[in-house]
Amino acid sequence: MTRVLFAAACVALTAGVAGAQPRPQPRIVQSPHDSILVSILTMGPGEEVFERFGHQSIRMHDLSTGVDIAYNWGMFDFAQPHFLSRFLSGDTKYWMEGIPAESVLAYYKRNSRAVWEQRLTLTTAEKDSLWRFLKWNAKEENKYYRYDYYRDNCATKVRDVLDMILGGSIQRAVATHEHGVTYRSETLRLARAYPLINFGMDFVLGRPADATLSAWEEMFIPMRLQELIRRIRVRHSDGSKSRLVRSERQLVADDTFKDSDTPPGYFTPAFKVSFLIVGILLGLCMLPVASMPVRWAIGILGVSWNLLAGSVGLLLLGAELFTRHAAYMGKNVNVLLATPASLALVVLIPLAMHASASPRIVRAARSLSVFAAVSSVTAVLLRLAPHIAQQNRPLLVLAVPVQAALVVALWRVTSAQRGERV
Repeated sequence: MTRVLFAAACVALTAGVAGAQPRPQPRIVQSPHDSILVSILTMGPGEEVFERFGHQSIRMHDLSTGVDIAYNWGMFDFAQPHFLSRFLSGDTKYWMEGIPAESVLAYYKRNSRAVWEQRLTLTTAEKDSLWRFLKWNAKEENKYYRYDYYRDNCATKVRDVLDMILGGSIQRAVATHEHGVTYRSETLRLARAYPLINFGMDFVLGRPADATLSAWEEMFIPMRLQELIRRIRVRHSDGSKSRLVRSERQLVADDTFKDSDTPPGYFTPAFKVSFLIVGILLGLCMLPVASMPVRWAIGILGVSWNLLAGSVGLLLLGAELFTRHAAYMGKNVNVLLATPASLALVVLIPLAMHASASPRIVRAARSLSVFAAVSSVTAVLLRLAPHIAQQNRPLLVLAVPVQAALVVALWRVTSAQRGERV
């Protein structure tokens, strides 16, 4: 981290003139950074799912030289070597780069994304320190960092750099505030335009994502940072106090991808899907289950559900044990709704439904099916324990009835084939 350097103003006094002529007034020579305007650029949501969370950069505009650069920490490249493996393991490599502000604004205007500018109140010494740090950070050997969706992204970098320049004044100004939001609620709120992806993210987020955030932590969202710094007062390096944001204006007005105010509710859609699947399974059980079409229908539903559940469960387990995503995906009771053991049922269900299935295969399929159902019921009971409760009501209402119905259907089919009374 660079040291904070203070630039002293240079005052040149002209020599006195003999005689009765008036003494010339001192001439003030501006510091090189007096002509620099520092502002935060906040970009609204875009069309792609990774653009729904907005973007942010620090703009340095030198009126004396015309240099106008927007520095941002959100640079990445899908074609980067090992990008996919790094993404899956939580070791994604992003970098910081300065781009001409005019090009930045033109890009976001073309992509129908709103842009706001907040002009900051900084002393000459603070501008000097910020300018030196940004130049240092933009160097090839310093620009890369491990991106973290919640704790180290384009917005938290802007927040942390400015807070460093101001000696921790921003964090102190918001330290005691919170607004009842969580990483889960903010994620679902901003990605609600993609309901299937959003539902999947709701599933993989664990209990750590349900902790109420402080205002400081809320600033991982660019639009939250923009809102929260709007009225705060900070103490500067010279001891003076002022509002951090001197003025604010919208540079690109476009509400095509405006973010939502509240997270979506998935309880009703999840209930409808669960009701449909359970209704089909129980309806099939009312038919002659020994017939080939009924066995096929129940088998396809059972295999499809357990393939999905087992794959997701394996993903959650892998994230907990082998990736850096565990900070948000770990301690996830949803693994009880989708256990990796369900993958065995993908093979066992077709075998158990075969007319020549051995008793051992049938017992194994039944036992694993019951295990999956009991695990899902356990996830419901865990909501009664406050210290391990997780916000997963839509997931419970989807998975628990389906798991129970699969037990009934599998038991009925295998019993009919073996001539057992149900």
